[in-house]
Amino acid sequence: MNILMVSAEMAPFAKVGGMADVAAALSRSLAGRGHDVRVVLPLYGALDREKEKIRPLKKLPPLSLRVGQKMHNIRFHVRGSTSSAVKIYLVECSELFDQRGIYTYNDGTGFEDSLQRSNLHSQAALLLPQLLQWPVDVVHAHDASAVPSILYRQNWYTGKQLPGPGGTLLTIHNLAHQEIFPADNAQTLGLPRSLASYPGLLEFHGQLNLLKAGILAADQVNTVSPNYALETTQNPEYGCGLQGILESRGQDYCGILNGGDYETWDPANDKALAATYNKDSMAGKTKCSQALLKELKIAPASGKPVCGFVGRLVGQKGVDLLLPIMGRLAVDGFAFAILGTGEQRLEKAMAQVSKEHPERISFVDQFDENLAHRIYAGSDLFLMPSLFEPCGLSQMYALRYGTPPVVRSTGGLTDTVQDAQPDSAEGTGFVFDDSRPESLLAVLRRAEAMFCQPEQWYQLQMRGMKKDFSWDPAVSKYEELYRVAISRQK
Repeated sequence: MNILMVSAEMAPFAKVGGMADVAAALSRSLAGRGHDVRVVLPLYGALDREKEKIRPLKKLPPLSLRVGQKMHNIRFHVRGSTSSAVKIYLVECSELFDQRGIYTYNDGTGFEDSLQRSNLHSQAALLLPQLLQWPVDVVHAHDASAVPSILYRQNWYTGKQLPGPGGTLLTIHNLAHQEIFPADNAQTLGLPRSLASYPGLLEFHGQLNLLKAGILAADQVNTVSPNYALETTQNPEYGCGLQGILESRGQDYCGILNGGDYETWDPANDKALAATYNKDSMAGKTKCSQALLKELKIAPASGKPVCGFVGRLVGQKGVDLLLPIMGRLAVDGFAFAILGTGEQRLEKAMAQVSKEHPERISFVDQFDENLAHRIYAGSDLFLMPSLFEPCGLSQMYALRYGTPPVVRSTGGLTDTVQDAQPDSAEGTGFVFDDSRPESLLAVLRRAEAMFCQPEQWYQLQMRGMKKDFSWDPAVSKYEELYRVAISRQK
């Protein structure tokens, strides 16, 4: 199949969260099965074009596209080689994408022109099949920012105007990110104002909601784990106001568990580590632990674990559950390796607790991919107390690195981590239910008790390292969704 992916992110060069990893690994896995996969992203001004080997696509001329009442000049670029298994195209528009991030300014404030950015990105993506004379079988949009590509496919490209059948699939990576705007922004999208008035596709409580429109307009819709699909249709807390919309899609909405990128995340050949290791030879993990403690200038008390955290410092990730208990645990001898940026209040709180316990807590407030790898390998426990987690990849990688994850029972964490109890030969990590600091503290105490039993701990590590969350099962399910989406256009 010819698959056109529309995404705001793609690892490793344009990344905010897990969606970037999924876009990269899924497209690579699809290409490995013989599909022609082409990914279209904005050309962000922060990208180093020379380092990333980004160059103009000379066979396509500069163009002008209308966004609302304004014309914007664009130019298509390509990353790497057009003969690569996955072809990556980037849309240059200096007025909208230069010198800025993917979704927000440095202080976390969203862009005022995010709807214009989504509009232009999606318009340009749907032009490519015509310009390249490449019949597209499936338009695969990732999250709300790419939804205009589905709406334009439905409203602008009918009959033979889009080469190929062009079935549509929307993958929801996080239902909380819906892209909601005042209703009069329909003209910014270039769509009829009636679509933003009840009962129009875009209308949502008097406003314009891109994700809601995408859920209704796409031929097929999926999210990134079976349990999160259930949560979003059965629990209003997780449905984020769209529970009924998702339910209305019936069997056209499903959950497919993300796969892990084991080419990038594998302690057996990870160049970022002080030493490599695998489940048959764990000596390297001890060296990684020693190196991490030396690098971060922290040390646990004897018999106490090192707890790693890599991720965004935002409410969703359960940071508010962790902060109130860190000082108490640090006094007891726990050590913490924290890597991440996010909400200013959480960054300040994390910086303060690390300042109060410098010998136990290290907080690095920046994105450092190599350090992330070293924290996975050098920690004894990996903390992921998320309030909600559509899928999560970190827990999969922690398991592969022999670092049992501590997770809350939600979303994809429920699908991937089984609770380990004392004297049990089952379980791969530590699971708690209630979203309270006391519940996280209790499960960490339980993990501490098992950590003091070397043979039990070793068997726990082995069970986790044997888990295989590769992409093959997921890719087969995506192929089936593609086939159904294509059939809807015939």
